Amino acid sequence: MTALISTLALLLGQTLFVEQDPMARYLADLEKAGVLDDDAQPATIERLRETLVAAENALVTGNAEIATSRLFRVVEADRFAKLSYAPEYANAELTLGRALVRAGAYASAERYLLRALGHGARSPFFGPAYRALVDVALETREQAAVLAMLDRAGAALGKGQDADLPRDSRAEHEYLAGKVAYEANDLPAAESHFANVDRQSRFFAAALYFRGLAHARKGHYASARRSLCEIVEQVDQDRFTFFIDGRYYAIKDLAYLALGRIAHEQGKYDDSYYFYFRVPEDSERLPDALFEASWSMFQKGEYEAAGAFLEQFDRSFPKSPLAPDVLLLHAMIDLKSCQFDRVRAELEELVRVYKPIEAQVAALLKEPGRRRLLYKRLLGRRELGGAAGEPMLELLKLDARFYRYVADIVALDREAGLLPGEIAVWDELSAKQTGKAKGSEASEAVSLVRDVEALEPVAKGDPDMEDRVGDLLTAARRAARPVSTQGPYARETVTAQALSDEARVLRGRLVTATSAIAEQALLDLDKRLREMLRQARLTQIDAVIGKKKKLEIEISNLREGRYPPDMFAQLQLEGLMGDDEEYWPFEGEYWSDEYENYK
Repeated sequence: MTALISTLALLLGQTLFVEQDPMARYLADLEKAGVLDDDAQPATIERLRETLVAAENALVTGNAEIATSRLFRVVEADRFAKLSYAPEYANAELTLGRALVRAGAYASAERYLLRALGHGARSPFFGPAYRALVDVALETREQAAVLAMLDRAGAALGKGQDADLPRDSRAEHEYLAGKVAYEANDLPAAESHFANVDRQSRFFAAALYFRGLAHARKGHYASARRSLCEIVEQVDQDRFTFFIDGRYYAIKDLAYLALGRIAHEQGKYDDSYYFYFRVPEDSERLPDALFEASWSMFQKGEYEAAGAFLEQFDRSFPKSPLAPDVLLLHAMIDLKSCQFDRVRAELEELVRVYKPIEAQVAALLKEPGRRRLLYKRLLGRRELGGAAGEPMLELLKLDARFYRYVADIVALDREAGLLPGEIAVWDELSAKQTGKAKGSEASEAVSLVRDVEALEPVAKGDPDMEDRVGDLLTAARRAARPVSTQGPYARETVTAQALSDEARVLRGRLVTATSAIAEQALLDLDKRLREMLRQARLTQIDAVIGKKKKLEIEISNLREGRYPPDMFAQLQLEGLMGDDEEYWPFEGEYWSDEYENYK
């Protein structure tokens, strides 16, 4: 029964979101049917506290479904409504919202977090609920919608002391408003909102970062540098700088990259090198930092330093999407160092490896059918960068939304897989109340269900085949166990079946969204490879011309009696030997007892 409550809550929040949450009515019906036997205990503050402790323990251990099922039976139970004045009740609403966020049921989570806000700004749970709603906005990227929701909640607080938001909540609101303005390209409004985020807010570092980006986009590099340096350069004399959370270290790495890029744009290559060098070795941004630091040193003319960065890149990130760019930069550095034979070998390797990939990408862009096969392979892989034998997939730079959507598809499949059992539970409840037998199970249809279930592993990784098998499995299950359309819980049974259909529709939308992201990444890869191969051809031409020029200079020097250093040393030795003598260079080693005056 716990799984029934939690699964219905999650799927209702993800798909059939309505204004009034149906969980209260479901719990009341279950209690009347005698299914929830333990709910016969009286509603007291002690009982509420015990439920809170159990739910929080389940949430800490990562079992969000158990936490939601426990809290639903308190927050949505009529007998606990008389305790709505108590702080424990507001805490239960807040904890339920957090548990639903953890489970990914953001729509239902918003409802209960808003209920926690409804207790007033002086409530100790107002600030945490406000933070949780801002986290929902950032996670779902529905920032404008959640901001409007928070504005309405703030207006509903009325007048007096409850009308003023707490300091922390005001900073949260300003940061969210700044993000909305920044993404709308309203840079002056974004700067104004980000400037109102104070140092005690967890978003202070992020607000500084976006202020720096806004200044940089307007060409105000000095102001951008001041904002970004405030993130990474703390003053040792200050006892208090600003608050941080787990986001800070990722933002700090991004700030170093941004500072390096600003310095590079200004032609300050030493400063650029310094900022790139500050990116730590365990950072996800290290490949970008190494490549861009090498490019800065190349621009400055420090070819040895540029080559050293690329060698470290080759050792640490051989399968990076930046690998072709690194190989081209290797050739350009060797070209500047007059290593023309190495340039030719590197460019031939680049063309040999990446020309077929470019042709493959071009063919995929011309044939939608083959593109769909590629997207199926992407959806069927858990980690897209680690599989051998997939060079094209390793070069794709996929947006972070792609991985989130794939995770949503996996979670949706897991939750939707529980629905057949829940439908059977509602049918059995109807049979218990009416005294009629539950839906029959035809042996042929049951056998068909088992056959279709055996096809699921075969269809894994192919979205079209997964959809077809899923639709067939749904139809087979309904034929195997026809549910009753009469009885007190017939409506719930029909709703659960509708949830199954809505889950299939939602899954199709997620697959479409991930395919669109993959297609954009494919277009970007095609553009990158074309430009890279064009630059490789130009570099190869420069290498041929450079080698020809070098030979002309050497011939001219020989004609005038000037010898290159390597030839001069050889001719000097030959001039000291007779025609009947031969020089054998010493290739051994000296031992301490073989020469005098040792020590």
